[in-house]
Amino acid sequence: MMSYATKLAAPLVFLCLIGATPDGSSTSTTVNASELAHRYTWLEEMDDVETVIPLSQRFEPPQGFERVDIEPNSYADFLRELPTFPDRTTVRAFDGRRLNSPAASIVALDVGRRDVQQCATTAIRLHAEYLWQAQRHDELSYHFTSGDRSGWDEWLNGERFVIQGSSVERRNGAARAPTRSTFREYLDHLFIYAGTLSLRHDTEQVAPQELQPGDIFNDPGSPGHAVILLDIAESPDGRRAALIGQGFMPAPELHVLYASGPRVLDNVWFLLPDDDHPRLDTPSWPAFSSHQALRFDH
Repeated sequence: MMSYATKLAAPLVFLCLIGATPDGSSTSTTVNASELAHRYTWLEEMDDVETVIPLSQRFEPPQGFERVDIEPNSYADFLRELPTFPDRTTVRAFDGRRLNSPAASIVALDVGRRDVQQCATTAIRLHAEYLWQAQRHDELSYHFTSGDRSGWDEWLNGERFVIQGSSVERRNGAARAPTRSTFREYLDHLFIYAGTLSLRHDTEQVAPQELQPGDIFNDPGSPGHAVILLDIAESPDGRRAALIGQGFMPAPELHVLYASGPRVLDNVWFLLPDDDHPRLDTPSWPAFSSHQALRFDH
């Protein structure tokens, strides 16, 4: 969706889950959130989260489908096991407002206190959190819509930006402490100036048959919209379906999309584009085309 970036020219106690009801509520025991905080480090900052359900245990693949193979500890694996709230499907905005969003589940991920973690920046947030927990800090680097790069290393060394209209000026300042709170400050600053138009600087196009969890469908614009493939399952006849997550505006909690229709299985698994159906339909945005599939290039 549109973000402030448009101002620039051109940001363990595991359960045995039987299933989830149509409204997303679980029928099983949950996981102690503290057991997952070593991987999903933001959980340590969320005082209101005590128990969660990993995404992979929240939603079974559709009948006749199996989850695609992924590498352990990969970005795809990180998304497949995202913690979700066990008993809530109502989406809340950054300021606590309840939103009428089509959600089957809410990911236990903080939104921040500003209206900046919207759609494209939610995708950036997930990718950056994966790199952070994997301690691949030298890869933490993303672009503003203007094309200017903002890297974590430079941020730590005191880099500042003075932005006036489409003009971006870099200045040096005092070094920052390499802490979790500084990392969140870095992301919030990035999100002000990044959006659907900036993703082209940090991604590469992906063919529909090569899609994997973590890939994005992005319709750039002002406004534009982006959604994230959180998991993918495949049938023996080659059909592929995805759990889809999105942010939106005003900045909401990351939620798993819920819909009905011939291209949605079990109300949550969206059939991906193929030769016969080259579009991805979602309930919050006109259909994405197959050439709008992207993957982070780092």
